[in-house]
Amino acid sequence: MSFVDVEHLLNEWEIQCLILVSFALQVFLFFAAGIRQRSSSRLVGVLVWLAYLSADAVAIFVLGHLAVHAGGPSHQLVFLWPPFVLLHLGGQDTITAFSMQDNELWRRHLLTFAQQVALAVYDVTKSPWPDRRLLATVMLMFLSGCIKYAERTVCLATARSSRLMDDFLGGFKDRINSIKEMQTIAREGGLGSSRYLSSRAFTKFSLNPAMDVMSTDILPNYDWSVSRDIFADLYSKISRLDRSGQEDYFRQTYRFAEERLFVCYQRLYTKALFRLSALGAFLHLVTFLSTSAATVLFYFAVSGGQARQTYGSADVVVTYVLLSGAVTLEMSSFILSMFTRQDLWSHPVLCSCIQHRRIIKFVFFLTCGNCAAMLRRWRPPRHWSVKLAQYSIIGRSAQEASSGSLVPRCIAKRVTAATKPVPVTDGLKLFIIEKLLDADAMLTDTDFTGSRGELALTKWMGSLEVRAGVTEILRESLKDVDFPTSVLLWHIATDICFFKAAAATAAHVNPADKEKKIISRQLSNYIMYLVFKCGVMRTSASQFLLLKAHDEVLHHINAGKEQRQQHGDREPEEGKRGHQQEEEAMECLLRSGLLERSSQDLAAANAAPFNSSSIEILSDVVLPRAFKVAAALDSIRGRQGDHAASPWDLIAAVWLEMLYYVGPRCGAAFHRQHLTTGGELVTHVLVLMYIVGPLGYHPDMLKKTSERGLYIPY
Repeated sequence: MSFVDVEHLLNEWEIQCLILVSFALQVFLFFAAGIRQRSSSRLVGVLVWLAYLSADAVAIFVLGHLAVHAGGPSHQLVFLWPPFVLLHLGGQDTITAFSMQDNELWRRHLLTFAQQVALAVYDVTKSPWPDRRLLATVMLMFLSGCIKYAERTVCLATARSSRLMDDFLGGFKDRINSIKEMQTIAREGGLGSSRYLSSRAFTKFSLNPAMDVMSTDILPNYDWSVSRDIFADLYSKISRLDRSGQEDYFRQTYRFAEERLFVCYQRLYTKALFRLSALGAFLHLVTFLSTSAATVLFYFAVSGGQARQTYGSADVVVTYVLLSGAVTLEMSSFILSMFTRQDLWSHPVLCSCIQHRRIIKFVFFLTCGNCAAMLRRWRPPRHWSVKLAQYSIIGRSAQEASSGSLVPRCIAKRVTAATKPVPVTDGLKLFIIEKLLDADAMLTDTDFTGSRGELALTKWMGSLEVRAGVTEILRESLKDVDFPTSVLLWHIATDICFFKAAAATAAHVNPADKEKKIISRQLSNYIMYLVFKCGVMRTSASQFLLLKAHDEVLHHINAGKEQRQQHGDREPEEGKRGHQQEEEAMECLLRSGLLERSSQDLAAANAAPFNSSSIEILSDVVLPRAFKVAAALDSIRGRQGDHAASPWDLIAAVWLEMLYYVGPRCGAAFHRQHLTTGGELVTHVLVLMYIVGPLGYHPDMLKKTSERGLYIPY
């Protein structure tokens, strides 16, 4: 094949291939965009990102090339394709923005919308009009394309951060008045009173706390007296339930938080909530009808014998693919929204336009609603990845030490910095929610969200056998240093206690202690990930402290490996390296004698106080201070009894309070960003703090609101 033949082939099939590539990218985005909220895989994120950027670039490129090919003798149906490019630029209902930065650039999308519509009009007017039915087809597709593109621009504009803040602050005064009114009613009649359910505060208060989390860094309810008065009867109600009833209530609460965050994701990154509005539903119907009518008109226009001779078969096939694909995607978006949203039929704006609501409800459940309800019961939709990211300084140091001298250290850091997530177990969810509904902790005057573990230390020290000076050491490690330093010290100490307990005999291990031990280490690694990988409350000083701790751990690991080689010990098997690396690293640290020296100093009451000055902290070594905390925790013993407390109750409670502490301080931008990467547990925890206290209102109120048919704003 000569160069001339290749050039001729490209000129013949170039425009068809480009328009089909644009359509293929839209199909991929429709099906793959929703996966990113359920997956924390970087590969999925990169693929969606590439498709999102390429879709607009290819569509604009195609629209420019259509001006060249329009009117040509070999492509007489090209004038039908510019409206399809507008349709592609309008995007799919499953994704409008890849990140919040795209929402901030809504003005640029508006300008691009005007430019591309003008270019599409130019492409169409440049072409001949051989058939009025084809002209009607073009006009109908122009209507659909402009509607889709305008919808995307509107969704981007309404989901920008400044608009979210304005919506939040616009109702802030009503929120304060509602809180005061709810407090008064709760004191007089409690949650079950009819006056409470019919109050103005209950009907107008925002019942999607997850949207508050995404809108602002402000916590609107720091007044604990409000939470105590409103939740007093809730705590007593929960305490009267048996264990199975409590766990069922906790699961429903966590599920409700997941659903609310899913609504937030839909508003920020998709067209779903706009489609559920009265205007959005009407435009969706118009788009579907116009696209369907265009398909029918095109069929009659090209079905005749003369038309088959006039238009190329390849162009006809491509046009059929574009038309049928547009109709199929519109139908699929409606079906997808029906199966993902349980309240599609009961949307307040839609139902307000319909007088006979019961008939609509009956018809819905009799047809598609019944199928959707059965499918959700058979296989409940999973909105989030349900993964807990993990970052262990000892595990990272062990991986880097095992990489060998052939791999440069800078590359080893990049490779070993990746975290391996673990599943969010049912036990961890119950443990988190149970603490939020603990009457002893919540119905007090203490600042729950301001404690970094001090409340847990005060509570559990009375139930444990503690040596002299241990309480002071632990309190200083929690209170007298900054939060990232406290996290780093307790993280290393938790790992030491974890591996030391795993090495001991497991003949009489309490299953509850075993679960608390696993939960403690998972939360420890997760908070390390939030602070030192995601940058939550991280400072340059704390980052420098992490590097120092890493170098110290790496030094002890290398020293231990040299001792192993001198004694002729074998290297672990290749298939077991992932788990044994951390065990070997901890064995090297324990052989260093730091834990024994810290235990001896603690027994002799020679433990020096923690340094609180930043200069002293940065100039001091990290591991001895962490081993001091580990020795203090290791010296704690549980008292005898059937339900006796153990040191792991204390450690787990401290890490849980740190999770409660860091949640409100992550910032709204952090929570919005991680909605597109599988979701973060800390975001769910913060929403739970709004729902069941100490910051908000519990699901019983939402259930009663739904039963009364009241409006739940998004």
